[in-house]
Amino acid sequence: MKDGFAGVAGVGQERVRLLYLDWLRVLAMLSVFLYHADRFFTLEGWHVQNATKSLASQIHTDFFGQWMMPFFFVLSGASIVYALQRRSGWQFIKERLLRLMLPLVTLGWFVLGPPQIWLDRLTNGAFSGTFWQFYPVYFKGVDQFGGNFAWHGVHMWYLLYLFVISLLWLPFFLPMKKTGVGLLAKMAPLFERPWALFLLALPVSGMRFLVDVLDVGFMRGTGGWSLLSYIAFLPIGYLLFCTEKTREAVRKVTWISLGLAIVLSTLGLMLDYVWQPSISTLSFQHYGVRLLDSLQAICWGLAFIGLGQRFLNFSNRFVRYGNEAVLPFYILHQFIMLLVGYYGVMRWNLPILTKYVLVLILSFVGIMLLYEFLIRRLNPLRILFGMRPKRKPR
Repeated sequence: MKDGFAGVAGVGQERVRLLYLDWLRVLAMLSVFLYHADRFFTLEGWHVQNATKSLASQIHTDFFGQWMMPFFFVLSGASIVYALQRRSGWQFIKERLLRLMLPLVTLGWFVLGPPQIWLDRLTNGAFSGTFWQFYPVYFKGVDQFGGNFAWHGVHMWYLLYLFVISLLWLPFFLPMKKTGVGLLAKMAPLFERPWALFLLALPVSGMRFLVDVLDVGFMRGTGGWSLLSYIAFLPIGYLLFCTEKTREAVRKVTWISLGLAIVLSTLGLMLDYVWQPSISTLSFQHYGVRLLDSLQAICWGLAFIGLGQRFLNFSNRFVRYGNEAVLPFYILHQFIMLLVGYYGVMRWNLPILTKYVLVLILSFVGIMLLYEFLIRRLNPLRILFGMRPKRKPR
């Protein structure tokens, strides 16, 4: 979301920075941080887990999973609108390779991924030995298909998915030479009426149901949603920001969206814990649940954007610093958390809430120390972590 300029998805438009997008990007990263810190205590498994589990932690992470990663892809779709106002298609691809794939291939595959997979195998009894004994084993087979190699970069799968999905949609995003407007942007007038925005849940629910029909198992475990779902969320972000009228429509439904999101999230959690186990897959009721889930994710996205427009359209030193730090913070956060948890907090005899707070504090301090004193100051590390190099003062 570094490219936060208002306008139309075309060429020659006046660029006015949408400051609230910087805030939303930072707050979205905070939600991922809060989410992963609680995965140590959930009822379902994770890479490293506490001896005692918590239903409250499970409900907390399930709530975040309802909207968190869909909102990330919506924000990413918004950034594409403004990135293509200043770049050609080839320039866009080059930038995505540097900012997304370079960190994934270098750090995700060979530096941060192996120790996370090792800790996972230790915790789940699939390996016994030191990290250096595990490292050669790491390259035998691929994770999620019986092996260990983290082709997805573990938590960095978002970078891989975003790169691939961006390329898939790029021909529809690029402004055409004759009109200066992209093919997808031509659909924007359909969503300039506020009520039409809620129809965006239909393609998302359709994609989710398609995953069930095809039974593509490995697509399900990525942030609570499937790869096909994210293929729908990215262009939704593009559509919401490609004209001033669509952004105004989002603003008009802020409070309706927020109210619906709260109600639908509550209903969704009740379905998950009470009725969902009794609903057969591919039934009419199952598709109804998919539609409800998709609608609440759309409502949360509309509500957050609308609230940002109303209350966060300003800048200060905190958000400028945080906006630049978001990508390195994302790349580091789960790796640091697992180290803090495995070698420290999970071994201590403390209440779960105390452990949760300690994981947050210790992980945040560790990440920010690495960022401030190494990554932010050294150009080779800036490039590896998807940042632009600092220019030397003339």
